[in-house]
Amino acid sequence: MRTLKRLALLAVVTLSFSSFGQNYLGVHSSNFGGVMATDLQPASFVDGRFKVDLNLGSFNFGMWTNAGYFDSGDMPKWWVKSFKADEAGGQSIGTVSGGSNPHNDWMLPDSTFMDRFIVRPYLEDDATRTLGIYNNVQVDVLNFMFHINPKIAVGFAAKFRSVTNIDDLDPKLAILAENELDVSSLWNQKFNEQLLDVNHMSWMEYGFIYSQVLKDDGEHFMKAGGKAKWLSGYTAAYVHTNNFEYNLANSDTTQYLKGDFSYGYSNNLDDLGSESGMPKAASKFGLGLDLGFVYEWRPDWKEYKYDMDGETNIWRRDQEKYKIRVGASILDIGGMKFQKGAITSDFSIDTDQLFDLTVFDDASGFASFDSIVDSLTTVAGNGWNTAESKATFFMRTPTAASFQFDYHIWKYFYVNMTGIFSVNNRKNPHRVRVANQISITPSFDHSWFGLHLPFSYNKYSGLKSGIATRLGPLTIGVTDFRTLFAAGKIKGAEVYAGLRVPILYIHPSDIDGDLVSDKLDDCLVVPGIWEFKGCPDTDRDGIKDMDDLCPNTPGLAEFQGCPDTDSDGIPDKDDKCPDEAGDIAFDGCPDRDNDSIIDSKDDCPDVPGLAAFKGCPDTDGDGIKDEDDACPNVAGPLVNNGCPDTDSDGLFDFIDDCPTEFGPKENNGCPWPDTDGDGLLDKDDKCPNIAGPLNNDGCPYIDTDGDGVLDKDDDCPTVQGPVSNKGCPEIEKEVEEILQTAFENLEFETSRDVIKASSIPSLTKLAEVLVKKPDWKLQIAGHTDSQGNDQNNLILSKKRAEAVKAFMVANGINGDRLNTLYFGETDPIADNSTAEGRQRNRRVEMKIIFN
Repeated sequence: MRTLKRLALLAVVTLSFSSFGQNYLGVHSSNFGGVMATDLQPASFVDGRFKVDLNLGSFNFGMWTNAGYFDSGDMPKWWVKSFKADEAGGQSIGTVSGGSNPHNDWMLPDSTFMDRFIVRPYLEDDATRTLGIYNNVQVDVLNFMFHINPKIAVGFAAKFRSVTNIDDLDPKLAILAENELDVSSLWNQKFNEQLLDVNHMSWMEYGFIYSQVLKDDGEHFMKAGGKAKWLSGYTAAYVHTNNFEYNLANSDTTQYLKGDFSYGYSNNLDDLGSESGMPKAASKFGLGLDLGFVYEWRPDWKEYKYDMDGETNIWRRDQEKYKIRVGASILDIGGMKFQKGAITSDFSIDTDQLFDLTVFDDASGFASFDSIVDSLTTVAGNGWNTAESKATFFMRTPTAASFQFDYHIWKYFYVNMTGIFSVNNRKNPHRVRVANQISITPSFDHSWFGLHLPFSYNKYSGLKSGIATRLGPLTIGVTDFRTLFAAGKIKGAEVYAGLRVPILYIHPSDIDGDLVSDKLDDCLVVPGIWEFKGCPDTDRDGIKDMDDLCPNTPGLAEFQGCPDTDSDGIPDKDDKCPDEAGDIAFDGCPDRDNDSIIDSKDDCPDVPGLAAFKGCPDTDGDGIKDEDDACPNVAGPLVNNGCPDTDSDGLFDFIDDCPTEFGPKENNGCPWPDTDGDGLLDKDDKCPNIAGPLNNDGCPYIDTDGDGVLDKDDDCPTVQGPVSNKGCPEIEKEVEEILQTAFENLEFETSRDVIKASSIPSLTKLAEVLVKKPDWKLQIAGHTDSQGNDQNNLILSKKRAEAVKAFMVANGINGDRLNTLYFGETDPIADNSTAEGRQRNRRVEMKIIFN
């Protein structure tokens, strides 16, 4: 039986390199766990804080058992000093009283150390518990992961893993094994152990990791990931008992032994202990799979958006955005097929005969143990039987389900709860499994520093609390403070460390706050716009300030950013008239009349003129500018306001009906005639066209038109009319009204001979009457007030009378029917000293003349 014990211990110690369910406890839930965190949640990396994470190397070592604990109460110092051996002459001499290391005397005497400090919390009759041992190491080499784009990340992981479980060990059997069956109080009793499990597998795995964002619509975020693994097994072994019963007669002999044993190991363990180093791969290549899903609730997601470098609505890749994160994963689906040891097979025992256990004392390993079992099963009638079994066995990897919950407390403070639970069938002998564990980890989680305090519970370690930290590229952690400080009841130890090269996303620096990142900003400390790589365009004219001669005023590229407000092709800075289009010859100022005098200095900007008159014309060249020249088109002396008086009769040629003959003003500059030759000048002849006696004022005593009114009293001597109307025909009332309206409405532009538009309708009606009365003539007489020069007033009265005549001609009236008179200011009808009187004097009178 001592051989059986040695084999069991050899399997546990030699093969117990196992992958614990939550390796890197505390760090695996960190937002900066990187590729290490994908062991627990394959979807964790995508949309994380890393561009690239390269794990150069890391390991996780742990061993836990509920079969006992180390009582460190008597240790005077920490582990190293308390266990350091004494030395003599530079050589280690173990632990001696009064040796070179006074801190190790607490262990003396050595022979009782295990009994004094290894405490077993169970008794022979303890029927309420089963015992187990869990020991683990994971080694990662050159694992990496990186983002292809913001929504997809890929990676590769290579690691050595091994899992060993010893479960369902009854305390009585443990006591017997520890004491090599020499426990007389447990002899001569029948015990039913039912189940006992020992499972082990070690392997290399090479995994391709893929993770992708599934949903990213602001408040709700989802992602998923998977790891496809290629598995290469090194070692595997299993022992599974069912219906195991025994009764010991003494320390070497059973008097009753019964049970079904499923038993096997990989064929490279036949010579376990005879070779050094790692075993060679023993399995065919297997496949494995991890799957994960993560949901994040992001109520404040808008706070993590920004604009930069011409892009808008960009996520802050350097910050966590969630308030709550929930994840689920299923891990280590798969397994490997191993070739069994040469003669390994399942067997059963059912004997109530005395059986000598010392037959196994010659077994030096698995192969020799198999030979002894095989020899026993060939003896008929001894109760040992071999069950048919295959030459291979398929060992399942430790399939487990994990659930994660993470709460963002404030800024860099988080709390995480993670559970992992084995889903492998406990009755399947060909499997290894993880320890079910719950952990709660409050954390300070910053990009280059993290402090994590995991509190966890599993059936092997019980409740424990630890610490983990990230210091830049270095990750270290211990999952139980009791191990770290060598204090209290120590049920095991778990430590891990890793060195990696993390390349994090960083928020682009923008010193000047212009939404152009510093690495692309050509004007680093001056705010600008993206179109010019961070350089300013203050006036927003599309020309950056450094190339803009007018940086504060929008302008044109052709003028290096300076404006040309009037679009005359001359920039405003060089344009003396920036608001008016002009000529380059005049520094951008206009000269509308092309008289080489700019409009701002031209008193007559629309009419070509002379510099002497500030741009105003002197059309007739008489040295008087047109606006001061009463006769601008005919040269005349200044004394006559520019009008000629050829006959020097005091009337300007323009108003002199006989400009070359001297004549009185009263006869419009013509000498008085005697038209009818009756010896009486026309001015004194009441009938200038009909000869008559002087005593009758030149009129004959006749009634030419026979209307009963003598010609001398007849205003219309050739047209019949009633006496009441002085011999002229009576005009219809309607025509009188038209004539009166035309007179009253007739207005001109101030100091001009231009008829206002408001006067046109009434003049048009008068013209229509004259068209219907072809025998009628119209006498038009112009008058002015007394304001201004009398000669100018005379000229203006003439021009206005002629303007009315021109209108009538334009409306179909023959000019011979129109007679114009002009009196200037000489014939007022009201007082010129009042505004009302002057307005009445400014008039053009119209009178119907009958032939």
